[in-house]
Amino acid sequence: MNHLLPTPVSRLAGPRSPQPHRAIRRGHRHPWAAALCTAAALCACLAGPAVAEVWTDSSGQFQVEAEFLGIRGADLFLKKPNGTTIKVPLARLSGESQDLARRLAMSAAPAAPAADDTPDAVARALQANLEAGNLRAMWDALPSGYQRDVNDLIHTFAANMDADVWTAGSGLVRKVLRVLKEKKEFLLNQPALAQAPGGATAISDNWDPLVGVLEAIVASELADLEKLKTLDIGVFLDGTGKKIAEQLAVLAKTADDQKLALTEFPAIPVEAMPLAGIANAKFSTVRIDGDTATLQIENEDGTEQHQVVRVDGKWLPKEMVDQWSEQMQTAKTALTTTMPENLKKNKMQIVLPMQMIQGVLDQLLAAKTQAEFDQVIQQIMQTFMPQMDGPPTDGPPSQADPFGG
Repeated sequence: MNHLLPTPVSRLAGPRSPQPHRAIRRGHRHPWAAALCTAAALCACLAGPAVAEVWTDSSGQFQVEAEFLGIRGADLFLKKPNGTTIKVPLARLSGESQDLARRLAMSAAPAAPAADDTPDAVARALQANLEAGNLRAMWDALPSGYQRDVNDLIHTFAANMDADVWTAGSGLVRKVLRVLKEKKEFLLNQPALAQAPGGATAISDNWDPLVGVLEAIVASELADLEKLKTLDIGVFLDGTGKKIAEQLAVLAKTADDQKLALTEFPAIPVEAMPLAGIANAKFSTVRIDGDTATLQIENEDGTEQHQVVRVDGKWLPKEMVDQWSEQMQTAKTALTTTMPENLKKNKMQIVLPMQMIQGVLDQLLAAKTQAEFDQVIQQIMQTFMPQMDGPPTDGPPSQADPFGG
């Protein structure tokens, strides 16, 4: 039975054939094959049609049945039963539908390259995985020894970071998050926002993604110094790192979101899903001699050749390999010597301003009305910018000016 979509969820509650939330999509586990290999595309077409998934928007009011095509940045691309391709911001989908999109994207991404793959094959697989939102692919492209070096740097940082400074910083971020969530309406009513690039409307549209980034950071291992001491970057990228990257991608979106209707499933029709980055860059291995090779990259900006070497079965830029040990040692020295010394010397200059800002945020949180909130904002302006109305006068700087002297 065909349904006109988008359809409110309430109308889908009547008798109908049960629809599985995730149907098995045989023959479509590698959607990029059509761009890489004609034979693979023909095989995919012969495998049979894909079964549409059921997608729900973030309000829970609207659904659409459509075939998963792929993810590009912060957008999900779907094909409706009538053949129309639509683009949907991931942030406008329910949590369950977002998870479904990520699972399908991961299963559609090319498998990790084998140790004996040529440099161009490795480059294509890596770029296709990143296009699909698989940040873990970048981490997996590093040899295990390099991964240990990076993890060790994170652990060294955590071991040498001052606990009081870290606690003050993470506490400040949590309080800023509270103000952004609890006083959103008061903040958006500030006249100064109308003068910002894009105006108050653009800020309002990006408000929730910004809050989402902060929430992901506050709830992650990054806010806990003890957890940082044992952090595994690969695990982080699979979880919190992916959420943060998705929210940042939403923040970077342009005016397309303004075209989305608020009375139906939040999608706009497009001609087709953009091809992955591999369609805009051609990789080829010019020369290979044992564990050294020359990788050629052709794109609209021209053609470049890069020397690559194989380390523990992983192809890496030769320049990176040549500098790796020195850069790791330099970073470790800075974390074990320079950073602790600077923190000890400047601890109070770092902590006290953060405590002052927390006090201001407490005043904003205590405001019950727009008038009370605006009064606190005005006091902040008078305290921290007393000389904005005119040039400085002769004589010693005002004691209220923290930048005087």
